[in-house]
Amino acid sequence: MAHLTLTNAEIISVLPPLTADLIGKADGGSTTTLENKQFKALDEESTEGAYICFLSGDNAGIDRIITGYASANVGTFTFDTLDSTVDNTSVFAILFLSYIPASDRASEIIENDLRKKGYDIENFLTPAHLRELHLNRTIAHICQAKMQDADNEDTYYINYLEFMKRYEEEFNTLVADYDTDGDGVIEDDEDSQSLGQVVLNK
Repeated sequence: MAHLTLTNAEIISVLPPLTADLIGKADGGSTTTLENKQFKALDEESTEGAYICFLSGDNAGIDRIITGYASANVGTFTFDTLDSTVDNTSVFAILFLSYIPASDRASEIIENDLRKKGYDIENFLTPAHLRELHLNRTIAHICQAKMQDADNEDTYYINYLEFMKRYEEEFNTLVADYDTDGDGVIEDDEDSQSLGQVVLNK
């Protein structure tokens, strides 16, 4: 199985208010532009190079790097071509610093936690079965990095605890296709296996 991957849009969609720098709804667009009146006064220099992340519609889950931004009566973002046209139902987020390093770190932690229990991540042949595990650990990692104080008044700390709890629960109840003999094929006895109870190190 390939290295676990997530897009910024997939990560943000789990906890939009805390993980997006800006959230809006498109007023219109095309396959290479998005127009939004709410963000017509953003700083052009800092906006270019940021990520525009699509949270709903036909482009949901897709990231694009902003290659241009112009402000007049409406803010217009430009980016590389999408498969589907941006319309006025598209919810999007702007992210100035990518979460992909956090996703990669979460993948490494999952791989290590599985190894401790005798499982090789390369033998999980259906990546979707590990997606919730990966999302929960990534969000926990992001919240841990953002939290100021380890107390119940820190929203990031509260969410760190919540998503670590979700991660552990998902790990403890994980059912997945696991290629036990490593032959690259899921036989009947390897299909939808329960990994059983595991103990994770925080």
